[in-house]
Amino acid sequence: MHTDEMLGREERGQSIVEFALILPILLLLLAIVFDIGRAMYAYMYVTHSAREAAWVAAQRPWDTNGVRQAALSTLSRANLDRSRASVNVTVGAPGDSVNVVVTYRYEPMLPLPVGALRISASHAMVRLR
Repeated sequence: MHTDEMLGREERGQSIVEFALILPILLLLLAIVFDIGRAMYAYMYVTHSAREAAWVAAQRPWDTNGVRQAALSTLSRANLDRSRASVNVTVGAPGDSVNVVVTYRYEPMLPLPVGALRISASHAMVRLR
């Protein structure tokens, strides 16, 4: 066997070993990017649900259950688990603001030392009635 042929085999073997060493790191980075994307998606819809609930609270401030349902249904439409969410509604006098705070417990795909992350968003609108 010529040395040129052996050299080609050794380089191919080296490439496979290098790929095997770097593959777990690449997969971990991919999983981290995917998890950050899921967290941003959850944050976007938690913010949207707080905005929707504040709009309902400004229209019907006496209906706090309806306000909570508006926030939770927005989360459900985004395929987020309603049982991980809490909604707090503060209603002022007519002309004052209504404030809605939506908090969501986000469970990342990768285990974190701190556990679940708390995503919270608030929105205020002027009460009309």
